[in-house]
Parts: sequence; C-alpha cells; structure tokens
Amino acid sequence: MRDFDTDWIFTKNNHSASYTNVPPGIYLSITLWFLYRWRIGQIRKEAALKTEFNQRIARTEMAAFRAQMNPHFVFNCLSSINRFILVNKPNEASDYLTKFSRLIRLILDNSRTETVPLDKELDALKLYMEMEQMRFSDRFVYSLVVGKDVQPEHLEVPPLLFQPFVENAIWHGLMHKKEQGLLEVRVFYMDKKLCVEVEDNGIGRQRAMELKSRSATVHKSLGMKVTTDRLEVINQLYDTNAEVMIDDLENDQGEPVGTKVRIVLGIVY
Repeated sequence: MRDFDTDWIFTKNNHSASYTNVPPGIYLSITLWFLYRWRIGQIRKEAALKTEFNQRIARTEMAAFRAQMNPHFVFNCLSSINRFILVNKPNEASDYLTKFSRLIRLILDNSRTETVPLDKELDALKLYMEMEQMRFSDRFVYSLVVGKDVQPEHLEVPPLLFQPFVENAIWHGLMHKKEQGLLEVRVFYMDKKLCVEVEDNGIGRQRAMELKSRSATVHKSLGMKVTTDRLEVINQLYDTNAEVMIDDLENDQGEPVGTKVRIVLGIVY
C-alpha cells in the first residue's frame, strides 16, 4: 500500500502481504465504501423487482379489462340480432349475422394480445357502426376519416379502446334524435401524438342524462368506466400520457348540438 512500503519485496511462494501498522481510519473508510456500494446495489435491485412486479400487475389488469369489454360488446350485438328476429326481418337478420360473425372473429383475434394494428381496430369499429346503422334503420350516417400522414397498419393500439366512445355517441346522442344524425370518427396526428375524435350531432349529454334511458345510461356506463380504467393502466404500463377530453357542442344560442370526444394516445411519429 502507498506510504507503507518504500521498496519492492520479492517472495518465492507467498502471494500476500501483511501490514500491521495501518491506521484504523483507513479500515473504516474502506468498510463504509463497500457498505455504500452494497446498499446502492440493493436499492437498484429492489427498484427493478418493484417495476417488474408492477408491470405484471398492470398486464393482469389489462387482461381483466379486455375480458370485461368483450361480453359487454357481444351482448349488444346479440340484442340487435334478437330484435331483427322479433320484428320478422329475415334478410336483415341474415345480413346482420354475417357482419356479426366477421366482427366476432376480429374481436377474438384482437383480444388475444395487448395491442393490435390500428387498421384492424378500425375495421372492427367500422363493422360495429354498420351494424348499429342497420339496427337503427339508417337513423344516422357515419364517416371514418384517417389522416393522410397516418399509417394504420404500422401503429399499435389497445384493442376495443375506441368502440365504447362510438357506442356512447350512438346510444346517448343519436338514438333520441328525431331527424337523421351524423357520427364522425377522425384519426389524425396532433402535436406528434395520435388522436381519435368521435363526434356526433345528437341531443347532448345533459339532455341524455335528463331522459335517464336505461339502455343509454346504466348499461353503457360499464363500458365507459372500464375504458377509463384501461387508460389509467395503459399510462402506467407503457409510461404514456393517454387522455380523454369531452366537449359539449353548442350553437350560437347556447343550445346543445352534440358531443365531441377526443382520445389522445402517447404514440408519436
């Protein structure tokens, strides 16, 4: 050690050196340094285990949320088929069943993974809107517009994330509208983040709450609650900043003319 041997000492078989006059302070400093390094390593190890554990919990919660969404979604489709049968419309029922089978395949495929390509998710969403349009006898028209700079086949999104908002727009906003309604779904980038807007020209949230429709309020609230919870888990799992913003649309007279929901995902390009 420095300052303890001024000359080299060569030994034949002994590969160690002993120092009996090392000051106590040096031993203490070395011990404290090793303790410090050991504690830092333990803290890092505990943090890594905690992060891994939290991610496992989040993934489990995501699977549970998807399991809640699918029965809710399928129940609505089955109710629609039953209505066609009850009113004796075999052609419409057959067409609806065809769309329903395609939709079920997409749902099953999409629900097996945590994320799906955006184009497949939009295919499922379009099928759902077509089915609802049939069931409500064309009481509304819809449009699905994807921005030119958006490449849906190259983007991954959580499955069945947008459908509850579309369902909400139809059941809350459009089902009570006397004249034909309009439902618009827009997919675009804003501030380098993927945005999905669902806008309807229905009766508005306040009027829908006043009507207190069981099908549009109590039953549908489950899908919205699950979707909100899923967004919280998505933010935790993927360290994103996904959020939902809802605007109550009004005309110049302050009268409700619909609702616009914007889902902002933490997917950048």
